[in-house]
Amino acid sequence: MTAVMANGNWDPALSRLLASLEEARQVLPSSEEEFGFLSDLLQSKELHALVKVHNKIISNGKDEKFHPTLSNSMQIALEVLDVVGPRAALREECKEIFMLLQKPHIQGLLCAHDAVAQKDYFPRLPEIPLEVDEDEETIKIVQLVKSNEPLGATIKTDEETGKIVIARIMHGGAADRSGLIHVGDEVCEVNGINVEGKTPNDVLKILQNSEGTITFKLVPADGKVGIRESKVRVRAHFDYSSSTDPYIPCKEAGLDFIKGDVLHIVSQDDAYWWQARREGDRNMRAGLIPSRALQERRILHERTQQDKTSEEDYTVGFSPLPDGKCEL
Repeated sequence: MTAVMANGNWDPALSRLLASLEEARQVLPSSEEEFGFLSDLLQSKELHALVKVHNKIISNGKDEKFHPTLSNSMQIALEVLDVVGPRAALREECKEIFMLLQKPHIQGLLCAHDAVAQKDYFPRLPEIPLEVDEDEETIKIVQLVKSNEPLGATIKTDEETGKIVIARIMHGGAADRSGLIHVGDEVCEVNGINVEGKTPNDVLKILQNSEGTITFKLVPADGKVGIRESKVRVRAHFDYSSSTDPYIPCKEAGLDFIKGDVLHIVSQDDAYWWQARREGDRNMRAGLIPSRALQERRILHERTQQDKTSEEDYTVGFSPLPDGKCEL
């Protein structure tokens, strides 16, 4: 914090936020990992650069000369091409402007200018119908921007209805942070494609082929329960690789670890697959690891195959730790 406050280039508002965060460190019920993440974020050069750009735009925007004089520059460029096209062979200046206006970069610049001038850069949700049949199911539309980060949710086919439903929300993932997608929500459409009768793998392919914003049409689950994060820490006594585990529900959601790693178990809702993060890892997104019960079954199975099922051998994989912790 001292380095940030001493540097006059830092934005005062962010410096005050950082100072408030330090003052509340002992009061707020958050972990050191979470405080560290926020502290690093507020001190990052990238965030301060973005704030400076934002402030500069706001400051300059007060001047009328920065307002767009037109919002159809692309249309005007097409009209200019129609005018100078017949003259391109006669005059060098007409040929130059004719070739210049056809360059992809110039056309892209003009399109971007028009989009900003028209303020056409906000996501648009479908219009809510004025009249809704009371007997119809409630539908919610959720839009998430696709990035290199996984969406942080797994899906499955409901055994009773055959519908595609949200099976799990990963702590810290995009779906969790949105607060709009919950376990048990029924997936009706993805990007306008009806998923009725499709398998989870079919839906996954739709997501993989999608670009930009992904739109989900969902039927909300009854009795949604908020995700609570546990404070349990465990130490791994074995190596784990999700890519070689044939039983993990979603390999992409797995968390690899090695013997000796300390893991923060954020959810034990599933009897066989816990959600965890490595202790001290700045990545707040959790991953799947085998639960204690599942690992005990695996150890028992392996030792049954080797005819070594004594109680002494069986208890090697786990040992209790003080303060409610356990080793895995």
